Parts: sequence; C-alpha cells; structure tokens
Amino acid sequence: MESMTRHPVILLRGLRKTYATDAGEVQAVKGVDLTVNAGDFVAIMGSSGSGKSTMMNILGCLDQASEGTYHLDGVDTSHLDSDELAELRNRKLGFVFQGFNLLSRTTALENVELPLIYSPRRLSPEERDDDAIAELERVGLGQRLDHHPNELSGGQQQRVAIARSLVNRPAVLLADEPTGNLDSATSDEIMKLFKSLNESGITIIMVTHEPDVAAHARRTVVMKDGVIRSDERRLPEAVVPEAAPVEEKGGSNLMAGTYLALNILSTSGRALLRNKLRTVLTALGIIIGVAAVIAMVAIGRGASAMIEAQFRSLGSNMLLVFSGQVFKGGVYRGFGGAGTLTVEDAEAIATEIPGVVAVSPEIRSNERLIAEGKNYSSPVRGASPAFFQVRDWALSSGAIFGEEEVRSMATVALLGQTVVDRMFPEGSPVGRTLRIGDVPFQVIGVLAKKGAAPWGEEQDDVVIIPYTTAMKQIVGTTRLRSINIKVGSAPEMATAQEQTNLLLRERHNIPDPSLDDFSVRTQDEFIKMATANTKIMTILLGSIAGVSLLVGGIGIMNIMLVSVTERTREIGIRRAVGAKGRDIRLQFIVEAIVLSTVGGAIGIGLGIGTAQLLTHYAGWPALVSGSSVAISFGVSFAVGVVFGFFPAHKAAKLNPIEALRHE
Repeated sequence: MESMTRHPVILLRGLRKTYATDAGEVQAVKGVDLTVNAGDFVAIMGSSGSGKSTMMNILGCLDQASEGTYHLDGVDTSHLDSDELAELRNRKLGFVFQGFNLLSRTTALENVELPLIYSPRRLSPEERDDDAIAELERVGLGQRLDHHPNELSGGQQQRVAIARSLVNRPAVLLADEPTGNLDSATSDEIMKLFKSLNESGITIIMVTHEPDVAAHARRTVVMKDGVIRSDERRLPEAVVPEAAPVEEKGGSNLMAGTYLALNILSTSGRALLRNKLRTVLTALGIIIGVAAVIAMVAIGRGASAMIEAQFRSLGSNMLLVFSGQVFKGGVYRGFGGAGTLTVEDAEAIATEIPGVVAVSPEIRSNERLIAEGKNYSSPVRGASPAFFQVRDWALSSGAIFGEEEVRSMATVALLGQTVVDRMFPEGSPVGRTLRIGDVPFQVIGVLAKKGAAPWGEEQDDVVIIPYTTAMKQIVGTTRLRSINIKVGSAPEMATAQEQTNLLLRERHNIPDPSLDDFSVRTQDEFIKMATANTKIMTILLGSIAGVSLLVGGIGIMNIMLVSVTERTREIGIRRAVGAKGRDIRLQFIVEAIVLSTVGGAIGIGLGIGTAQLLTHYAGWPALVSGSSVAISFGVSFAVGVVFGFFPAHKAAKLNPIEALRHE
C-alpha cells in the first residue's frame, strides 16, 4: 500500500559549523536551514570551500554542528555522543563514497554484509547472506558475490558500495561525489540506478560539482561561502511506500556482546589468515615464551610460580556535585556548562546533610604560570581547606592554607609535583613566588604525588589556591564549577546523594527533577595496592618466561599498531557504517587475543614435547603439571589482552572523517 504522506527525514535549523585553526576561527557552514522530505532526491552543489562537504559530514553524523539543530528522521542529533551517532548511522543512513571505500581483501558479499554486523537486528550469518545477496542482485551484481574489489570495474565497485548502503534499509542514502572516479558512460549507469532507487521511495542526498549529474536529481541546492544560495525543485518527491517494520532483537547486554564478539572473531580470523607469514612471525615470541615456561617448570619438577601484580585502589566515599545539565532556552548546557552552584550551596550541604564529614567548593581554570623566567600552562583549582580531606591528599612539604586565608582571599598556593618539576626543578618551591596570570602567589606547600587518575587526568599537574582568591582575582565569578563532598562511610553514600539532590532542588526552586541545573554523582578513586605471592619460581625460569613473553607481547603490540595504521581507512569505513568505538576496540583486541592464544597453544605443544625429549634423551626428570600448562596458556591469553589494548584503544579513538581520508 502506498502513502502520499510527506514527512521530513532531514530537518536543519540554524546550522553552523566553526573550525578552530592557527589563523583563527573559520565558519564552514553559516546558519543553514534545510528540510528534506521522504522520497526526495537532492543534489547539493558548490565550489571547493562552499561548505558542501562539511554539510555532508554533518548530515552523515560523522561530525556535529557547532550551533543549531539537526533532526534525522525525527531524532535530534545535537547531544548524541560518538557511539550514539554510530548507532544512528547504522539504523538511518547509507553511504556511497567517491572512492568506493570497499575493504580490499574481502568479497563483494562480505563488503555488503559489513553494516549488518553492527546492526541491532542481530541477524544470523545465513540471514546476513540473504539480505546482502538480495541487495547485490538489486544492483545487478548477483553473479559477482565472491569477487574482490580488484576483480571488479569501477562501476561494479560503486554498485557494491550502493548495495552496502541499502542493506540496513536506511531512511536516507548519502552519496558524496558518487561519479567522481567514473567515466561518463559508467556515471550515467550509476545515476540511472540512483533514479531507480529514488523512484522506489528511497530518499537520496548527493554532493556533486557536475551539473549534468545534478540534473538527475529532483531538487538542486547550491551552496556558496557556507550558506545556501539557491534551492530549486524540478520534480516533486517520489511516492514512498509504507515502510515494513524492522525487527530489532532485544535481550541482555551480554547476549548482544556475545553476538558481536562471535561476528568479530570470524572477521578477525580472516584478517589474520590473509597475512599468514606475518601472523606466524608475530606469534613466534609467544610460542617460544610459553614453550620455555612449560619446559622449565617440568625440569624443575613441576615447580610453578605465580606473581600477582601489586595494586592499590583509591576509594574515598566521594560525592561530586557538578553545575549544569540544564535546559535553558532549549539548549542543553551540559556538566559544568552553567554556573548554577554557589558557596552557600556548599555550606548548606555541610551543615544539613547527615553523614557528610567534609565539603569543599571548587572552581577550575587553566592559567599561565610564571616563575623565575619559566612559563607553563596548568590547571588552577580554587578550593577550601576541606578539599585535601575529601581527596585524601597529603603534603610532601609545607602546609595547606586555612579558613583565615580563605576569608582574607590570601594569594597562597599549593603545587602538584608536575608543576614543581616544571617550574622549580632545582629545589623546594615553598616560600617562593609563583605568578598565576598577573597575580603573584606565595607557594606554601607541595602536594604528595598521586599519579594519573583512572579517567586519564594527570592529577599532579595542578595548582590549588583558596576558592575566594580564585573567584576574585583569577576567574572573576562567584559561581562554582563543582562541590566535593566526603561521606563518612560507604553505606551512607546513597542517602547522602539523595538528600543532596533534594536540598539543592529546594534551594534552586526546582519542582521537577528533569529540570535539575546540577548533577550529583559518586566517584571512586582507587589507590594502587601491591601484593605478592610467596611462591616464586627460580630466577632462571622467571627471567626466561618474563623476557620471552614480554618480547612476544611487544611483538603483538607492534604488529597491531602497524595494522591500525595500515587499516585506518578500513576503520573509517566500519565507523561510517555504524561500528561504535567499543566495536573497533573489541575487533583489535580479539585479533591480538587470537594471535596470543594460538601462539600459546602451539607453545604448549612445543613445551611438552621439549620436556619429553629432555627426559628421554638427557635423562633429566621432567614432570609436566596441568597447572603449568593452564598458567602458561592463561598468560599467553593475558598478553593478548594487555598488549592488544593500546592499539585497540588507538583504533577506537580514530576520527571517522580523518580515517576515511587516510591514504
């Protein structure tokens, strides 16, 4: 049944995109309003620098606007994070690129299946094959399923890309110069295919600089200098058939993760098999390491060693109150985005909330530090004396400021160790002068070294001053960024958090919790604690095992880092079709684990064989224990996880746009 109902699938209002460059800010898109209804076929034209590519990146959820709103098929994209944008791309968008952007070592069928791997529909391999084959047949490539891109012509490669863009039944198909790398005859074929797809009800937005290509569209939008100069319609939108419901399988996060992991395991295995020699050489370190461990343990009559890494955990029963998370004028300001907290709020929390043992207001700023001819930029925090109790932060020298210094807005400061190393490397800074901006401060203490926070912040790169001084002489505001709270015990945390919410709503006259202009969150800091097992293997065994496994792990990390660089475009393609950061991270971790576990399995066989040969030919008693085999294999697995994580994390953080442009 066909429906003539028109609804906007693209709705832009006041869209702006500003880039910061060395020469200053550059506005690529300047207040664009655009509505694209279902069934439309829009060609966006413009010269280089007109803003059309930036616009396409925003429409494709590969980038976000600096200002304005963008609704995609009813979904407001303004406040979505990168993973939410990836999911939206997978569900709502299909991409056709000028350079095809196919995975070179995979077949046409596997290229088309790629978006389905990350789809919430969670199709079985057979269902994915069926959907991909149907789309390839739709574009006339039903006989090229097993062909690789280098076995296809340019037009055929673009058809594969079109099939891939349609396989998840998107609301919009985006085409970026889809005929730019094609000859005129093939370009005409591709545009006829686009027209056919549009006539079947598919909404298409195409960027092109060729008027004859744009002539195939129903509507032409011309951009210049970041704004729309003209918007001409030649034909009305196509009739859009009533969409069949798309079933998205529910279930637990564990089920979803298992499904994705199994798919990625298959993908990772194929990637490793395409480079057999490199894979074997990479795993060789693990093979030797595991074999050495098992052989030495057997020679040592089953002696095994277990060394547990020392660790410390930081935990201080903290509550953090952030200003922000407020809708004002229809705009979400975010944590710390609106100065909504006051010193009086902090005082009320300290006096009225049971279980609270310490409260410190906090103001943050980044300032230039000057001392004795040295310059350095560092975070500056304004806090109260209670801050050091809340954060369990001791001094290495000097003293903290007191309430008298807070009341008098004294220009005194405590330095983190990183600031000390930068500004006063030759001796103690206590008693010396440090300028923060234009204001001279006396250094009265040095904080004990804390190291990096779990979230990656360098805690020792900080200057702490009285919050009153920060308000008056540094930041110039009476509003707080946050309030730090220490609760007496863990069981009291939930009650203290709830009562803090109620108190601040009452103080801020907020009747509806959804309109909170603050956010109260718990935050645990872990300190490292070290433990060691009393059972230690011989020095020789430990050295061999440690060095060989370390070398194997470094080999895996090196090859995975090289792989990330070589496969940057592949990562960009996967991100464009809907892979989240965690999906990319999981893929590279799985590849590292496969390398290490396969190497570990081979190493176990080699180690057992070596022990038996030594027993048989050298007469040395060697007892292979099950625990040594299990431990060796477990270590090889752990090496894959540990040494694979950094490359995987690097891959997951790649910007989709930059990755797609990588050569």
